[in-house]
Amino acid sequence: MYWCAKYNSSAIFFVGFLVYALLYRPLVDGIRLVDLGLLKKAETWKMFIGSPYYQIKYFMELYFRL
Repeated sequence: MYWCAKYNSSAIFFVGFLVYALLYRPLVDGIRLVDLGLLKKAETWKMFIGSPYYQIKYFMELYFRL
């Protein structure tokens, strides 16, 4: 992300940020919640549709639980 922001246009950075925020982060968080047993595999779609809600709901488990 830093490389895109520094050396390329702001449009490329913006697209990269959207891909990260709307695709990558919900996917990784959903997989982690399935591994922790807090979410069923069939419910991972909820991370994409209601991403901010579920990321806030499971914040402590996602970032502070080992």
